[in-house]
Amino acid sequence: MKKLTDQVGLLGDGFCNFYVVGGKEAALVECGTSAGAVIFAKQWAEVEDKPDIKYIVMLHSHFDHMCGISQLKKLFPEAQVVGSQVAQKLMSKERIVKMMFDYDVVVTESYLREGLIDEKPEAFQGETVEIDLVVGEGDSLRLGDGLQLKFLDAPGHSACSMAAYVEEEQVMLISDAAGFRSDTGQMSPVFFQDYGLYMNTIQKLMSYPTRIAGVAHGDVPEGAAVGTFYQQSLEAAEQAYEIVKNSLEKGIDEKALAEEMFNRYIEAPLSYYPSDMMLVSMQLLIENVKKTL
Repeated sequence: MKKLTDQVGLLGDGFCNFYVVGGKEAALVECGTSAGAVIFAKQWAEVEDKPDIKYIVMLHSHFDHMCGISQLKKLFPEAQVVGSQVAQKLMSKERIVKMMFDYDVVVTESYLREGLIDEKPEAFQGETVEIDLVVGEGDSLRLGDGLQLKFLDAPGHSACSMAAYVEEEQVMLISDAAGFRSDTGQMSPVFFQDYGLYMNTIQKLMSYPTRIAGVAHGDVPEGAAVGTFYQQSLEAAEQAYEIVKNSLEKGIDEKALAEEMFNRYIEAPLSYYPSDMMLVSMQLLIENVKKTL
């Protein structure tokens, strides 16, 4: 496990990041995909002086942030699953949960083709995903030795998005609240709920003293790179907004525009995801720009 600070460790495959917060009693923040959780489990087996995982925290309920829960609960059966009230409502709907795990299968097959895992994880047997503890803005988890994990509402990417702040360590775990940066440095804006809320959330996150920005995917910004990451996030969202706005004003067909946005922003490892789902995501960007015009 890579130690980011005295109280925060990082595991995962570099695409699905998992954060362990706490030295004795701990919260596992981010749940990833089933395939990502399999990789986490192998890494966890090699960790010495393991903390007691009391909580499994889902910062939002998109499939690549919740489908790993079933694998993680096998490792930590006594841990409480933590999420927002909106996430709890969504995860109680059988249709939505089934759709999420259908997407998850596509990622598992991609991991198998790439040799990132050796065998398929056991299929999810349930119909819904239970959230044991609902949290929101101002709530916190106490993890011993005075350590707290404080929650912030972080909408814009999704209605259920949260961030979690470790004030003592100046670590802000932001999930997808500020976009996705690929291995090439391409920043993909992800205002799938609302453009204005997304921009406000990034500004809100920037107001907290932060040494580490715990993104869900890719390299973790540290030190001066945190401010650079946030600035790139804002600029990428503004650029995408202008591209869509100008294209709509020119009368470009929205289907063609969505395909153009897909080609611009969907790079590996996002290419592991179902292409139809990612195309719909680009259509959401377009719809959220249209709402502002």
